[in-house]
Amino acid sequence: MINSSLTAECNKIFNFWKLEEYFTPSDYPALVLTIKEGKQNIPFDAYYNDHSIRSLPLKRYKAHNEYLRQKNKSDESLYNRANIYCGCYRTKDFVEKMAEKCKLDREKYAEINELTGRFYAFSVQIDLDGKITEEGLQVSPFFYAVLCMIKAEGINVNIMQENIWKLNEEVNEILKQNNVRILEFEDVTIVKNIIFDKLRIKSESEIGLKSASDKVYACKGLKKEDETSDFTSFYLDEIENVQKNYENNENLIKYTTSLLEEKQKRIMIDSDVCSMKKWLEVDRFPMGKYPSKFSPTLMQQIAINIAISEKDRKEKIFSVNGPPGTGKTTLLKEIIASNVVQLAEVLIKKGIGGSNFVPRKVESASNASYTEKYYEIPEEISKYGILVVSNNNGAVENVTLDLPKSCDMGKDKTRTDYFDREINKEVYFSAVADNLLGKEGGAWGLISARMGRKSYVTEVLESCVFAKKNDASDKVTLDLAREDSISWEEAVDKFNVAKGKVLLLREGIKKDQKLLDDFYKEGESFAKSKLDLKQLLIEKEQLNVKLNEVRTELESNEQLTLEQEEEIKYIKEHSSIFKKLLILFGIGKIGRHIAEKQKYIDELIIKHEDIKHRDSLVVKNTEEVCTKIEKQYSIISTLEKQVQILEEKIYGDNESLKNKYKNNFADRNFYKNIKESEDSQNACPWTFEEYDMAREALFYASLQVRKAFILESPYIKRNLFVYEAYNNGKYTIAEKQQMFPHLFNSLSVVIPVLSSTFASVGRFLKHAGNMSLGMLIIDESGQAVPQSALGAIYRTRRAVVVGDPLQVEPVVTIPKVLIDILADSTSVANAYKVIENSVQTFSDNINEFNGMIGERQVGCPLVVHRRCIEPMFSISNLISYDNRMFNKTNKKEEYLKPENLFLIKKSGWINVEGEENGGKDHFVKNQAERVCQLMEDAVHIYSDLFETDDKIFIITPFRTVAESMRKFIISYFSVKGYDKQILSKWTKNCVGTVHTFQGKDANEVLLVLGCSNKSAGAMNWVVKKANILNVACTRAKYRIAFIGNINDWKNRRYFREFIPSFIDIINV
Repeated sequence: MINSSLTAECNKIFNFWKLEEYFTPSDYPALVLTIKEGKQNIPFDAYYNDHSIRSLPLKRYKAHNEYLRQKNKSDESLYNRANIYCGCYRTKDFVEKMAEKCKLDREKYAEINELTGRFYAFSVQIDLDGKITEEGLQVSPFFYAVLCMIKAEGINVNIMQENIWKLNEEVNEILKQNNVRILEFEDVTIVKNIIFDKLRIKSESEIGLKSASDKVYACKGLKKEDETSDFTSFYLDEIENVQKNYENNENLIKYTTSLLEEKQKRIMIDSDVCSMKKWLEVDRFPMGKYPSKFSPTLMQQIAINIAISEKDRKEKIFSVNGPPGTGKTTLLKEIIASNVVQLAEVLIKKGIGGSNFVPRKVESASNASYTEKYYEIPEEISKYGILVVSNNNGAVENVTLDLPKSCDMGKDKTRTDYFDREINKEVYFSAVADNLLGKEGGAWGLISARMGRKSYVTEVLESCVFAKKNDASDKVTLDLAREDSISWEEAVDKFNVAKGKVLLLREGIKKDQKLLDDFYKEGESFAKSKLDLKQLLIEKEQLNVKLNEVRTELESNEQLTLEQEEEIKYIKEHSSIFKKLLILFGIGKIGRHIAEKQKYIDELIIKHEDIKHRDSLVVKNTEEVCTKIEKQYSIISTLEKQVQILEEKIYGDNESLKNKYKNNFADRNFYKNIKESEDSQNACPWTFEEYDMAREALFYASLQVRKAFILESPYIKRNLFVYEAYNNGKYTIAEKQQMFPHLFNSLSVVIPVLSSTFASVGRFLKHAGNMSLGMLIIDESGQAVPQSALGAIYRTRRAVVVGDPLQVEPVVTIPKVLIDILADSTSVANAYKVIENSVQTFSDNINEFNGMIGERQVGCPLVVHRRCIEPMFSISNLISYDNRMFNKTNKKEEYLKPENLFLIKKSGWINVEGEENGGKDHFVKNQAERVCQLMEDAVHIYSDLFETDDKIFIITPFRTVAESMRKFIISYFSVKGYDKQILSKWTKNCVGTVHTFQGKDANEVLLVLGCSNKSAGAMNWVVKKANILNVACTRAKYRIAFIGNINDWKNRRYFREFIPSFIDIINV
């Protein structure tokens, strides 16, 4: 039963996040004011003022379509509708009116006075004949939410999207009934009046609406594939859906309330040697290995082993802190390999026949179709599906489009030749994978696919199908794999052989580990025996001393007795008869004297017996100790030989464990100063080539089992047909909700890794219920706002969260003062007000496995870097990671040599002085000219520079600089004869602000800093945190050039730390 106070806190947080979404102003629409037709720039989209009598540019769109048709462009390239935006009001005035009506403390929220920006109140979509489309009117959620609070004179936390949808529907119905067409901007006034009437707005001024400019209206042409709405919040639906259904999802509750929890005791997995050894036990490694000649590093392997484990963990959300270039993709690959092998075992257990899969009839489908029934996919299968999600569309596509590429799977890059397409025509539905990548032979197998967008989903479903009777003979379908594939029975047999080989090698590793344990035990016994011998020798020495003392005492006793007897004898011999009588009777002085002497002698004789007894005991003890010593020498000799034999087996020059495992040999020395040990951090304990080769072979065998199951059983085939029908809009809502998880999980059987952006999850997985899907992997989680992950976490069983809070932070456009107002109104904890909060920070907070980067406690840290050479690595390591990382970039010394074919021979600073444009535009023309001069040299070094996006990046901290740099480069090089369209595409991909490049890298980076000495505030913003510099520097693999006035930057934070050690002024 969930704690009711926790439920209350969850609801507060959900309400706060909903309000954040409502209060996030939509991006101002980017218009294409001119468009290229041949060599002419033709006017296109347009802004209009309140008194405009001009027509909308609909005829221009039609004319341009005709131009495109003549160039044989596809329908997707044609414009088929337009969005018209109305309002363009000042955010500050609107929020001030809300603050006034809600009686907010203006001193507490003084930053309202500093608000900037503008927003449109609504948009209306029309076709090219002015007719309102199905999408029709869309009211801005920001406009609606603030207006509700102005009307209610209080902060309303119960605003629901349904109310906005209802308003949109009512207005659209009125427009439809009146057959309203919008051909001129004055026609938009009709729509505006209907909305204002519905919302009971008498005048703009009464609710604080004040025009931000004379661009009151805007018209933007849309292509078929363009997103239809600029006002849609990607996460509002998700938050509302989760809030209604979250109470049975413990993972989601823990994630949402993670900032409320007191810091629990964590396992410091990067320094706790006992825990490290536990998670590096042989049976914790994945049975399969993703094809590569390289192995994961120490912390990567620990993270992999924890991520795939379903035992010895309290939490089902596990976070990994991955600085730039530390191999987050490697982590994903090894998780894939593990899941593929585990699923193969389940499929073998289930078999391809029988009644292991429950059929469900679809009432709304005809019996004659392929889609009248589907099969339920049991949890023991579905849990091995992998969904990769990120806020960064580029990061998601990079992962899922790169994984299938055949260029990384040749026999020279892996340990087997199973995945080499030049050797094997078919690996795992290779033809379908080629089709999705758009290149024959370009893919090794159907390991991953991008989903999310409707067009991507359709593309995947159209490719991942079985042939139908009427299909064209050349259609690429899953059936094509039959020709070069083995049967189910053969696949199972080969799997069992491959698995047996891995298990046999694992037993060998365990024996080797036992041998090492025996060596240490024998060594400890040997050391203890030597200590025992030393103790016996000390004891013998002590006995010898004691024996000498006893013998000395005995001699003394005998000498004293003799002296006394001699004295008595002398007295008797020299005494008179009288004295002798006195002596005899012991009387008189002499008699008593002699009696005392005799008594003393008697005592000495008694003592002599005692001494002789002690002497015999010491002699006996000495003899016993000598026997023990002799025996101990024998034991030591035997142990020494045993230790030497074991030492030879372990550390010898021939077939020793050290030679077998090489740097992966994890003895006690391996774990000494483990955080600082570069060799140990770069190793993968207890792995060796034959073992990794066997695991790679098992991964291949597992894929063949999966393929045979798909081809020979009816379950997946049937569900794929149903999924295609689902995607085409068939079935009732109730049927969709019941069937979708099984359809998606069927596709996950075919394609092990499916991806999406967070923004698409709500639509793409709309009908997936609570924990109905498999494993979630969140990439680049440091730049995703916490609420963006709610829907994905809600729908999946467990999550691996990978990111780095020290790179790009979440882009939050809502002003901080509004966050404070909304947080206070919902009574959430202060920790939730922090604008830098991300999916990563929330996940780190509930992760039981942590590590340290400097003073910062983070999730399981990766510390071996393999991307950049110097000085990029050291700059990043210094300013962001407390010099914790180790640089193991391949051939890093070789790439430093100036004779390499790079534009920049040696990384450094290109000093360019000049004035910025001003007015918050930090573009410096002199810097742009210098960049273009460099790029002229670059096209001679990289002949395909403008056709590729991995040679040179031009990065800047500022949007104004990025936009102006793109225009400047296009203008500069188009005059020199370069194709403007190619330049436009290149600048879109390779010129931009820092946050657009996270997850990408290039040979060289030109970091254009912009600014001049009159914009100190902007420069200080760049160095407020190390994140911007960290990301910019680590995009460059081999060279970086800082471009700007060094005198403006050299004394600023971070720059003053790394420039003296790593950066000189250079001339290029």
